[in-house]
Amino acid sequence: MGVRRRGREYALQMLYAMDMNGYLPDQVFAGFSAIQDLNRDAFYYARRLVDGVHGQLDEIDVVLQKYAEHWKIHRMAVVDRNLLRLSLYELMYLKEVPFPIVINEALEIIKEFSDQEGTQFLNGILDAARKEFRGPENEVPRRHGKSPAAHPPPKPELPGTA
Repeated sequence: MGVRRRGREYALQMLYAMDMNGYLPDQVFAGFSAIQDLNRDAFYYARRLVDGVHGQLDEIDVVLQKYAEHWKIHRMAVVDRNLLRLSLYELMYLKEVPFPIVINEALEIIKEFSDQEGTQFLNGILDAARKEFRGPENEVPRRHGKSPAAHPPPKPELPGTA
């Protein structure tokens, strides 16, 4: 398992503890850093994620509520809610992480920590949010029988040639 995947799992566990017990980030960091077999690089990535989610929680929850049609945030399963927050943070604020990685990692993690319904729920929300925050750069181009190269864009006119 890669460092970032492990970091995302640590971050999910930390966010879960914060959500359930009202802990602040420094409290969960202290408890987590006491674990003997902790991957330190993953822990530092998790800290970045948890600090980011905590710092942007209000904005993230606005987006989560917007795309979670007919769901109240407080009624969502705690794991699903916090993995969505984590993934939305990466989607909204860590533009260097490509959307396919954000969603693939979230879907793999939810399989470990939630159920099939959680997977579908998460997938739908993240895909909808992607359209707002990452736009067309992450969309797969549609092909109508021909490759995009078969229809090159028109060449711009040079000044003085019109």
